[in-house]
Order: sequence, then structure tokens, then C-alpha cells
Amino acid sequence: MKNARSGDAFAQQKIGEIYLFGEPGTPKNISNALLWLEKYSITTGFIRDISNLIVSNLALDDVLSKEQAKFAWKCIVHSASAGQTLARWLFTQVIFHLNTSGQSSYAAFNSLITTDWSEVGSLDDMFGLALRYLEELADLDSFEDQIKAQKLLAQCLDDGRLGKKDPERSKKIMLHLAKQNNEVGLASLLSLASSSVGKELLPALEIHLPTLLGSKKHLAEHTLIYWAAWQHLQNIEALEIAAELGFSPAQLTLGLRLAKLEEKNSSLENTSEVSETGGNARLKQAVYWLKLAAKKGDRDAWFALGLINRMPQYSGYSAEDSDACFDKAADLGHPQAQYRKGSSLWRKRAQIDEAIEGLQASYWVWQASQQGITEAQELLSKIMLSCPNASLNRWNLLANAVIKTLGESSHRFTGDMLLTCHRVIVANQLNLSKAELLLADIPSIQHEHGAVIDIREHSPRSTPKLIQIETLEQRKALMMASKSFANAFSNSVVDEGNLRQRRYRLEKLMQSLDIAEDGGSEDDTDE
Repeated sequence: MKNARSGDAFAQQKIGEIYLFGEPGTPKNISNALLWLEKYSITTGFIRDISNLIVSNLALDDVLSKEQAKFAWKCIVHSASAGQTLARWLFTQVIFHLNTSGQSSYAAFNSLITTDWSEVGSLDDMFGLALRYLEELADLDSFEDQIKAQKLLAQCLDDGRLGKKDPERSKKIMLHLAKQNNEVGLASLLSLASSSVGKELLPALEIHLPTLLGSKKHLAEHTLIYWAAWQHLQNIEALEIAAELGFSPAQLTLGLRLAKLEEKNSSLENTSEVSETGGNARLKQAVYWLKLAAKKGDRDAWFALGLINRMPQYSGYSAEDSDACFDKAADLGHPQAQYRKGSSLWRKRAQIDEAIEGLQASYWVWQASQQGITEAQELLSKIMLSCPNASLNRWNLLANAVIKTLGESSHRFTGDMLLTCHRVIVANQLNLSKAELLLADIPSIQHEHGAVIDIREHSPRSTPKLIQIETLEQRKALMMASKSFANAFSNSVVDEGNLRQRRYRLEKLMQSLDIAEDGGSEDDTDE
């Protein structure tokens, strides 16, 4: 020790090795080893054997001071550049785990910052070098951690953290790894299963599935693998395990299978087909699994429960429960459930107390028609009027003249007359009568699924109308009219007056635009 402190290089080396390997009475101490070996390197010049010695005995979870970490890193860089395999592996791992601020997640190097790394070389160069080393190690059959290197390379190519992004190559590497019958292979299979599983994964599934099925404890992290085994290998045991692990698509599928409801037809109203491979229906078990999926918001599960509750052979038969399940499925957006609900409301419209007959039914039928249910579109045409072609409507000439005038001079019409202009435009798009043009409450016409025209407040003998909004021009006309009415009523107190006053403004508008009213006189409304 005395000789080492006095600068004897040989003594410094020996003390460093004693701390590095440990001896009786002197435990291993990587910090002291680095201290003396660094002194030795300063005394004699940097020697490759010393750097290789340090690399071979350095653990990334060793806690080092900043100076010791800088020296250890220089050793890794020196040995890596000289071709030592382990040094290149350590180099790659350290660079891979650097965060955006240049700090390492490894204890040995987390004291270093960006400027410390740059003493050896720029970080950009190190990223490129790490990728090159990693690719070499991944192809090196003699490297004992080759599989780990391949997995790390796939991750780097997937997220591009080492400066190169190649998802396709990353997937190919993962597919290769997934066929390894070990933990890395299983982890690779799980990673691929979490994104998408295609036929290319079938060999890996077949390799790992027997081990997973034979396990005494099934882990939730393997759920997607079990689900993939059902989807691609039709393994019923895997399906049951996925359902038991709480995977709602598996719970839904198992419930439909037990109830003999083919999953592919679960969204159809007439779902009653029985799977040829299903066996006897165990409806109570089916209900158990479907309820679990339904509680997680699965609309198909709610719909299937609605069907089962109407099966005569089900001991829990209940039309009321069935309707409740269909309603829940409709609320969650199930198209056939929406059609069922809408058609039921339409059949019972005479018994329902609603301000406008068929309004609720039209909403649900419209929702179903938007999702491509042909029957819904047919029923909607019976509930709601359709007028998509404005050029065929009564007010077309006047509306076109108003639109042209407003386009040429937006300030020509103001106040009440401007509101009358918008009434004309809306009336033409929705093919309204004269009374409806004059009396409709424009801001409240538009609903999500269509237009509601109700002037019974002014004309008790009139009949409300439900009109489909089918074109962009119709929505634009209603939007602009609502905006104008909102501005008018927010800026000042606007009173459009009674029917005579409104009719007078309409006639004045037609005279100013030199447009004659089509259709002669009309008994518009009661006053």
C-alpha cells in the first residue's frame, strides 16, 4: 500500500486487482479497485489489459462516484473499440438506457450528465456506434447473450431510439424470437400479441401454448396469448382461461358459444342460428359470462342477454328483462338493438305520452339507419318525411333569389326582414308550408337526427312534422338561420310580430325581389 501511494505502478495494479477480485481479509470493492487501477493507468499510460479486466468484472448496478464512473466508461469505450464482445454489449446497454437529458438508468453511470459523456465522444456518434455494435452482437452466434441482443435490437428498431426506425425489421426479429421455447420467446410472443396477431404467429403459438395451458397458475399478462390461441387455433381451453382472466371479448365469445348464438350473427335481430359445433346450450352459464362482459360495457353482450331472456327454454325468461337489456345495448350503440327499440316505440306510439308522436321512435330508428340497418332506413321513411331535393320545392325561386341577394350585399336586409330571409331558406330546404314558414320556431327546429316542425301553439289544427336532414345544404341553412336568430335576440329585443305582420314582411320581400308566390292563396293557419 505504501509503495502504491508513493507511485509504484506495479503496486497500484496489484492493490487494484486485490479489491477487484477480493482476497481473504479483503472483500471485493469495485470503487477502490477503480481508484487504484485508474492511478495505475495514469502512471503507465492506458493499457488495454486493464480496461478488459475492468469490463469483465464491472456490474451495471454497482454504485460508483462520478470520477469512478467516468473512468469505467473510458474503459468500456476503449475495450469496445478494440473489439471486445462484452465491452460492446455493456456499451450498447448503457447508451440504450440513456434518457433525453443524458442520464443513465444504471446505478454505475447515473451520476454522469451530457457533458461527461461528451468527453469521450458526441452522443450522436455513440448512438450510431451502439446500433452497429448491437447489430453485430445480434448476428454473433458465439455470443452467449445473443437472444437478449436480438430482443434489444428489435426494440431499438421499433422505437428508433438509436437513430434508426424500421418497424418491419423489428417485427421479423420478434417473430424469430417468439419461436424460442424460453422466457424471451414467450415475452416476444406476448409483445406481438398485444398489437396484432396474424397467421405468421401460429408456429410460435403452437410452441408456447402447451406450456401455458399446463401451468398451474394462469397469469393475466398472458391473456392476449390465450385469446390469440382461440382466434387462430380454436382452442376452447384457451378461450375459457382468457374468460376466467377477465378478458371481456373472451367472456362474450364463451357466452355466445354456450348459448348456441353464433358470434358472427350476434348483431343481427334474427339471431337464432345454432352453431353446428356448439353442443347443448347451457343458458345459465352463458348468462353468467355475458353478464360479466356486459358489466364492462360490451354492447353485444347486452344484446345477447336480451335474446336469451326471450328464449322459452331459459328458466329466467322475462320479456321485461329482455327489453331492459336491449335498451342498454341501444344506449351503447348496438345497431340492431337501436332498431328494435325504435320499431317498438313506433308500434306503441299511441300508448306513449310524448309531445310529438314518433319523435322518440324516429331518433332510435335513425341511429340504426346510420349504422347500415336496411330495415331501419325503410321504417324511417315511414316515420319521417324526406325532401333532399330543394330545387323541386315550393319556395325554390324565392330562396335562390334571397341567397343571391345576401351574397351580393349582406347588409341589404336587416332586422326582422333578415330573419324572414332565413325563414324562406329553411322553408325551401325542408319543403314547409306557408304557415310553417311564418310560424315555426326556427332555433328549435334542428335535432340531432332531423328537423321537428310544430306550430300548434299558433295553429292548433296543424299536424307536427318530422323531417329527415339528409343534405349538407339543409344543415347549413338551419345553422345559419339559428345563428342569425341568436344574434338578433342577443343584440336587442326582437318581436317578429303576429301572423299578419310576418305575412306582410314575406310579401314585401317577394315584391322587392320580383318573385310571385307559387300556388295561389292558401288558408295558412288560424289566427
